[in-house]
Amino acid sequence: MAVSPTGASVVDTLIVGAGLTGLSCAYHLGDADRYRLLEKADGVGGLARTRSRPGGFLCDGTGHWLHLKSPTIKGFVETVLGANLESRARRARIYSKGVYTHYPFQANTYGLPAEVVAECVHGLIQARYEEKRPAPKNYKEWIRNEFGEGICKHFMYPYNEKIYRVPLETLAVDFAAKYIPRPSVEAVVKGALGLSPESLGYNASFVYPKTGGIGALPNAIHQNLKRRAELERAPVSLSLPDQTASLSDGSRVRFSHLVNTAPLPDLVEMLVKGDATSVPEAVRDAVVKLRANSVFYFDVGIKGAVRDHQDYHWIYFPEEEFPFYRVGSYSAVERSLAPEGCRSYYVECGHYGEGDPSRYEQAVIDGLRKVGLLTDEDELLFLVPNVLSPAYVLVDDHYAAARGTILDWLASSTPIITMGRYGRWQYNAMEDAMREGQEAALQIRGGDRA
Repeated sequence: MAVSPTGASVVDTLIVGAGLTGLSCAYHLGDADRYRLLEKADGVGGLARTRSRPGGFLCDGTGHWLHLKSPTIKGFVETVLGANLESRARRARIYSKGVYTHYPFQANTYGLPAEVVAECVHGLIQARYEEKRPAPKNYKEWIRNEFGEGICKHFMYPYNEKIYRVPLETLAVDFAAKYIPRPSVEAVVKGALGLSPESLGYNASFVYPKTGGIGALPNAIHQNLKRRAELERAPVSLSLPDQTASLSDGSRVRFSHLVNTAPLPDLVEMLVKGDATSVPEAVRDAVVKLRANSVFYFDVGIKGAVRDHQDYHWIYFPEEEFPFYRVGSYSAVERSLAPEGCRSYYVECGHYGEGDPSRYEQAVIDGLRKVGLLTDEDELLFLVPNVLSPAYVLVDDHYAAARGTILDWLASSTPIITMGRYGRWQYNAMEDAMREGQEAALQIRGGDRA
């Protein structure tokens, strides 16, 4: 390894973070002497990591399902995972008014009380054909214009409020539109009569590893790298003038390129620590305007027979009486993730600001019992609290300008390429993360960021 006159080691490309974006970047850079990949945790994968739980359970840290639309990324995943990949048809439900209905709510009101069904169907028809409402100015107005009062009242408003835990009026008009199914009136009417196919939405099917949980994917990429990640090692500061990273172990690395996948606010903080004068005041002002919520989630292991309603891939809970907005089952997607005679879940609770997930524990247990996911015949083996922070980036009135200020400066004035869900401060899927890692590698290999 080369060493600079200042005593710092030298590398062409320093990659910060060994999640899917960083791993993909390292894979597509190829040469072992071309990069170093740093990861602050004790394993690779980032959000897409699988952890062992007591008794032989494997838990992914909430649901991570692969939706592979790009032939290039699909080929990449199939190359590294080989035969360890299988397609699954979604089994998702919504629990409200004491019943389970099909997903998505707006196209599957059959089974709800008749007055709720009528309110939802009539409201959507009014919104599409009768109402003359002004153009929406925020996310709450957008979903109201799109779906009508009934669907918003019984699902859209309460569910979104439970996820994000901020007023919906503070969010941008269509920030989540890409992920919300918008069925035709015909589909809504058929769904009210129980005739809707279970195939609406971008996630109607997905692929998932046969063994090892979603962590099999980052582990497989890692095994194929020419140079493995350096675990429990990360930058604490970055100096732009001399293009040097000071690491958590006290060492220093000089780089020609830096690919960042850490959260964008963390990147700016490291740059300020390294040399505050090199970071424009506009960037420092912009970063404080970036917001995200947190998700408190619980890995749950249960011993007991599986009943029908306990075997859905995931279930949405819009009603405020339940602390969680979604419960998914690892073992329903892949049986090998739980021991014989057992099943496993992840339970998600949205939160904004500081908080302690342990305060949700009893309410989570009570809620699981109320909806029949945990019964008197079952044995609760474990309930492990976890925090995802940041979780969902909040796209508000400040988002576009603040994010643009930071990204434009990085792209035009620094040797830093920032990529990934949090590196670019966005919402994206695992496929997007791997694609952005590949793009960063191609950009460097193409020599246009000397």
